[in-house]
Amino acid sequence: MKIALIDRDRSANWPGSTSRFAGLAALLRQFGHEVNLYDGAPAAELRAAPVLTGLNRAVAAGPMLDAYRLGQALVIQNPDLVVAPLNGGLAQGVLMARACGEAFSSTRVALWCDTPSRQRFLHADDATTGLSPLISDALERQSLAMADALIVPDAIRALPRAILSAESLPTIEAYLPGRPGGADVAPKGAITEIVFVGPIRRGAGLVEFVEAMQRLASDGLLKDRVVTLLGPARSDVQGIGKEWLGMRGHRWDFPFKVIEAGDPVGLSYVRKPSRLAVTFVDDDEDADVIRSVAHRVIVLSNSSAGTSPLVDRTEAALRSALGGEAIASPVPAPPTTDWGRLVNELTERPFRPAFQAPPARGITVCIVHFNRVMQLARALASIPDTVDGAPVEIIVLDNASAHPSIEEEIRSQAGERPHLRIIRLAKAVPQATALNMGLAQARFETVLFLDDDNYYLPSGVERLARAVANGGFDIVVTALDLFDDGASEQASSTGRLVFLGQAHSAGLFFNAFGDTAMAVRRDTFLGSGGFRDPGYDYPSLDWVTLAKSQAAGLRIGALQSPAVRYHRDIVRADMAANKLDQEGARLFVFEAYAGSFDAELMARYAQNLQFEEL
Repeated sequence: MKIALIDRDRSANWPGSTSRFAGLAALLRQFGHEVNLYDGAPAAELRAAPVLTGLNRAVAAGPMLDAYRLGQALVIQNPDLVVAPLNGGLAQGVLMARACGEAFSSTRVALWCDTPSRQRFLHADDATTGLSPLISDALERQSLAMADALIVPDAIRALPRAILSAESLPTIEAYLPGRPGGADVAPKGAITEIVFVGPIRRGAGLVEFVEAMQRLASDGLLKDRVVTLLGPARSDVQGIGKEWLGMRGHRWDFPFKVIEAGDPVGLSYVRKPSRLAVTFVDDDEDADVIRSVAHRVIVLSNSSAGTSPLVDRTEAALRSALGGEAIASPVPAPPTTDWGRLVNELTERPFRPAFQAPPARGITVCIVHFNRVMQLARALASIPDTVDGAPVEIIVLDNASAHPSIEEEIRSQAGERPHLRIIRLAKAVPQATALNMGLAQARFETVLFLDDDNYYLPSGVERLARAVANGGFDIVVTALDLFDDGASEQASSTGRLVFLGQAHSAGLFFNAFGDTAMAVRRDTFLGSGGFRDPGYDYPSLDWVTLAKSQAAGLRIGALQSPAVRYHRDIVRADMAANKLDQEGARLFVFEAYAGSFDAELMARYAQNLQFEEL
């Protein structure tokens, strides 16, 4: 069996686990499975051209790009089973490609339940202040909606409930195999040093640790013990960092020091038996690497649900340790899991979500055209007459082109097309109005839209229509293969523009949804109002309409491999008034969302933005 384990450092949340699945990979190989640990390298074919997003900021869009690249890389392996962390939504690219019928038709996907990005963002001050947490949240919500199972260590069972979809995701309680290298006998000798391990920030439990140490010192329990803070530290004066420590520590009567370590390699410091490591975790897996190197360790959960305040728990644990009651025996191993049985069980589970694709009666492709016959001819040539024996209707809605015999010219360029219909408007109408007219005229339930200067890649029409049927989506967008002004049909790509589809809260800020080159279920899309039409042309029609569709509860899928070649007309875009009105675009999106975003995420994001302006 081919198994892919997605193993990633969470360097932004140090000390996140390192190679957490290394022990599991070794165990599964002993069972005879072919196991690959994903190392984050992009697929070879993606190195030639850039992968872009509507955000145009690679760092902020990092989670989106990581998920996309993982999906492209795993296509080559075509594994039977993928186990990926929930955090960051890395499995989204694989799951979306499977749902759309592009790849992974026999691959089961299980998520490892670590802490959702939403949880970290709301309750920690050491998370990024940009859009990355919102993008990760969207990826995680999609992954939970499409994965086959959630593997849940018992201690963190409740964490994903806030973002689980209404349809319950099957959960399996399981634990990773123990790590080699940890202490297997009780350490002897006095504790001479207490080491806080983690980022020197509030979200890592530092404030509670410092308060507990001050309580112990006031009772004379620290004596001459050294207190060490091991982890990355900030230098800014507006948060928990070096300046804060200096102000708190200048009156301490016990010795302390700070060792700045930017990665888990620095954990070797806690190997000395006389050092007691103290760490605070969002989920128990984060403590694995510390347990593997420290002889004495206290692991405390950041979660406050149903427990006493964290500072009280920290003080009690330290008093117990210094009194000789704790750390008197090796840290108990988690319950064992029969991974041989579990892997077989995972690969036999039914796929989620399961939809019955209705037989296709036909497809309609709608193109709005204006004064670009030569480009239109290229677009028409990319549309087949039939797909799987079903007819492909083509509606060209000519939006009052200047040429008086435009219909004859279009037919001449199109050649013999049995299902071509041309609807000519005597007076130009806004783009949304024209698109909705074409939608209303469509004879078939699956309707595709295409700009007259773009064209489909081979099998593009088939792939979009199949994704709507197989994935149970109301709308399917596609990654776009870009070509620039003046480029020929054979010109090489200048990049790929990728989308999330269901963008959740992140879509409030940038177009992570898709382009108007999409496929829809006609009746469902019409029922939600179709393209947003205020009666005049406005900026970002695609973004606003898809935001409105998500708010209406429509499911939006996204092809991972491009089905459309997209003409990037830089000169014309720079001269278009709509492209300049970015404030208007965001206002329309805000109205279209109708409050269907995560209010707590938005409030926390706004807090961080305001904090940066101080």
